[in-house]
Amino acid sequence: MLNVSSQLRQQIMASYRQGRAKSIQIPQGSADLFSEKLQALMARRLPLQDQLLLRRYSNACKQGVMAVRHRQLITAQQLFTEARTPLQMDTLSREAKLLHQSFMEQSEAYLDYCHHDFDKVYIRIEKALALDVILETAYGYDILLMHRIQLLHNLVRTEARRLNFEGAIALASKILGYLDGQLETLPTPHPWGFERMGLQPSRLVTAMFAQITSEVALILAGKNHNHTRQLLKVATNHLQLQANPNKSSHPHCNSWFFVKQAFVDQDIITFLEQASDFLAEGLADTPLLWYTTIIDLLSLCNALGWLDLSQEITIDALNWENLPYQLASLVSISPSAKTA
Repeated sequence: MLNVSSQLRQQIMASYRQGRAKSIQIPQGSADLFSEKLQALMARRLPLQDQLLLRRYSNACKQGVMAVRHRQLITAQQLFTEARTPLQMDTLSREAKLLHQSFMEQSEAYLDYCHHDFDKVYIRIEKALALDVILETAYGYDILLMHRIQLLHNLVRTEARRLNFEGAIALASKILGYLDGQLETLPTPHPWGFERMGLQPSRLVTAMFAQITSEVALILAGKNHNHTRQLLKVATNHLQLQANPNKSSHPHCNSWFFVKQAFVDQDIITFLEQASDFLAEGLADTPLLWYTTIIDLLSLCNALGWLDLSQEITIDALNWENLPYQLASLVSISPSAKTA
């Protein structure tokens, strides 16, 4: 068994407890900022009648999304049918119809996803991407580049649900490379020139980078060692990670990749040293990255016979906030046993 110094063991325990005491600090308003920018454009460009119609039927669309989340799929379909009403109205401008249809396609793709109709998901996402490009190039809706990236994120989730983990990781990694300025384009037949990224609020770009990295972490969690190694290699092949995370545009996410790589390489000392620094920072704006690192630590605790820390983590996990069910099962928690 690997001989880990008592000092390093105490360090990782102290870092875990230090990070555990810090609350999630997801920046408020990143989604609101996107909505604010989009609504401001619509207010300047669209007639008041268009704005009122879109507001009314967009609300039906949002209710449909909430129904899908609660698995009320028949209700969701009814709401989406209602929400499509303005697309048949001659009084609604072409610009307004393009906007409404783009978000309708995205929302209804979520319903298709829940029905496991993944081919239809792709068809709808492709429609939404094409509509966004028209709105960006012909009408000046530059902010919709971030909507297009969110649409690709939805495809990452779709590939993962189809168990095409390699494809999901490859697409996610390319998105990260694009957001970080390493790639000029993305693998869809649409214009992605990086000059478009320069028009985006940095806060939105940072939030999206954290969101995609967290998706990678969620996909890797729970895979066997060889599978995780293979998938992480796919990710790093598409990313140019900075050896010094502080020089990265996204240092916290960059650090997580190095911690994960050390774990996958079974470089236990390096993992514990790097994980100690990472965990001490707390959940911050990337709770999934913290949770998945703790799950790797828990696996190591069990292997090293650190039963006291293992038990402490398992008990604490009952009160972790926003813990996905996929991760709850990895710390032997029944989703129904979690406290709110």
